[in-house]
Amino acid sequence: MLRDKILIFLLAFTGFAFSQDKKTDTIFVYEEVVVYDTVFVEKPFTKIDKAVFTSETNKKDKLELVQNGKKFQVTIDTLILVTDKKRMDKEKKQTWFFGGKLHLGIARNSLFKEMNAPNTTGIGLGIWTRKALFNSSFSVGIGIDAFYWMGSFSFNASQNDGILNGYYFTNNNAPKLFQAIDNKNFQLQLPVQLYYRINKFTPSIGAFASTSTYKAQFIGSSGKLPLIFDETQRFKAEALQIGYLIELQYAISSHISVALHFNSGKSNHLFFSKSDDKNQFFKTKNTFTENKFLLQLIYSL
Repeated sequence: MLRDKILIFLLAFTGFAFSQDKKTDTIFVYEEVVVYDTVFVEKPFTKIDKAVFTSETNKKDKLELVQNGKKFQVTIDTLILVTDKKRMDKEKKQTWFFGGKLHLGIARNSLFKEMNAPNTTGIGLGIWTRKALFNSSFSVGIGIDAFYWMGSFSFNASQNDGILNGYYFTNNNAPKLFQAIDNKNFQLQLPVQLYYRINKFTPSIGAFASTSTYKAQFIGSSGKLPLIFDETQRFKAEALQIGYLIELQYAISSHISVALHFNSGKSNHLFFSKSDDKNQFFKTKNTFTENKFLLQLIYSL
């Protein structure tokens, strides 16, 4: 009996003693830290669930965005908003560009320079199209330009010696004596250009082909017997030029640009045809170059 009492006492004492021991607990703290350095919103019109503008005193204004259940804030002074969805889609998808040009410039022709003619001034209109290649900054383009060069010089062979003075024979062996030519002319030009956009500047290089049409006069026979040089006849002089061009554009706005343009072309001959009889023609071997300096106003659709 005494042994049982002692055993019960020891068990009760042991349980009480151990129940008073202090245990050290380990506390685990889980914290999720999310840092948004840059927010990319690929399609804001379909993925942004909610946008709330917040403003507090002495703090920067913020825009709180909810996207796919997540919230993040963007300070207003670092936010660029593009609200025109049509323009966004156009900028993203457009690879073809179209527009027009207005030209104002000076032309220097070595053939007329030998006749002591001054440089000519001219105006022109053009249309162009470009296609983006590889990326939106690099593109290739083609166009057509029409110029009217307002020369006031007329060379008269009866009063001056010149490179065109002399007799010529048409395709049907009819003799013609050169009399006069004007530097006033109409010109069509077909340029092909490579463009590379650098911010607001767009330099380009390319090549072109152009045709120029001048008015000339020869003295020939009217056909009456006996055959003599008794008639002044009008001829059209045409020159085909092949050359290169350099251009630098500066964008004033998304639709308007200005440009400085230089091109140089070479022609190997002049082709003369009778204005009222296309069956009478001949070609002269007059090699000459023409340089043009242009100021352009460019409109982009």
